Amino acid sequence: MAVVCSPVTGVDVKENRLSRPGTAWMGLAGAALVAGVAGLVALAARGVFAARLDRLERRLAEGPPAGQPRADLPPEVLALAWASGAQGSGAPAAVDLRQSGWMWRAPGGDALAFTARQRIATAAPGFMWRAVMDPAGSVVVADYFVGGHGGLEARLLGAVRVAAETGSADIDRGEALRYLAELPWNPDAILHNRALEWRVIDSTTILAALGHGPGRAEITFTLGADGLVEAASAAARICIEGGRRVERPWRGRFWDYRRMAHRLVPIQGEVAWVRDEGEFVYWRGRIEAWGPGPST
Repeated sequence: MAVVCSPVTGVDVKENRLSRPGTAWMGLAGAALVAGVAGLVALAARGVFAARLDRLERRLAEGPPAGQPRADLPPEVLALAWASGAQGSGAPAAVDLRQSGWMWRAPGGDALAFTARQRIATAAPGFMWRAVMDPAGSVVVADYFVGGHGGLEARLLGAVRVAAETGSADIDRGEALRYLAELPWNPDAILHNRALEWRVIDSTTILAALGHGPGRAEITFTLGADGLVEAASAAARICIEGGRRVERPWRGRFWDYRRMAHRLVPIQGEVAWVRDEGEFVYWRGRIEAWGPGPST
């Protein structure tokens, strides 16, 4: 649900060096060698990147077992969990899902299609979202929160870094907000994640929080008439506008709930920033497959 040569010819006419067959073939061989080395370097970089993401993803499935459900939850939070089909026993360490959808870099911009897979932890906060995006599936994006630290990375063909946001308090808090907002995609975590704090505002409004101090993340859930989450919002999350870091209200919506593996999961959703000129929906997607981890 989280975020933008001129040809040069030079021919020595007097000696006509480029007309010599041996020189031409040597030039072609040199170019092929350079291209081959560059390809091997890119392939190695892609493999290293994918292996690092694999390790982070495995940590989510190898996290603490769900165990017994919490006994300290407010009745309204319990009602939300039961309405969502959360499992009190036998809950998995994580759930896996597959998505398809579109993203926008700026208001009025072209939609970028993506396909993604995501793992969301149950008993400890964490997720890994791995997407392949337009143009023509050439961009690999990873958005994650593992072990209390977040990251957002994008690589061309999975090798050449085009964006990297890691190692800051802002990114950690931002990814913690995403984990909280996406709890409807792993309702078992409502019952089993003891790191979460809950506060009931009223009959249709519940706040979930994670962490303490400046890095504390808080999401407000709005419930529909069916008792399920229809919206999630944060008062502020850091985003990049015109190369500047600014805080903006952040919102998500869920709809089209369907029963999958005994849970009620929202199949469709969207995420938006609230900018000065109005709301900007930058992510819209649907769930194509959902199930207990480690694989769908």
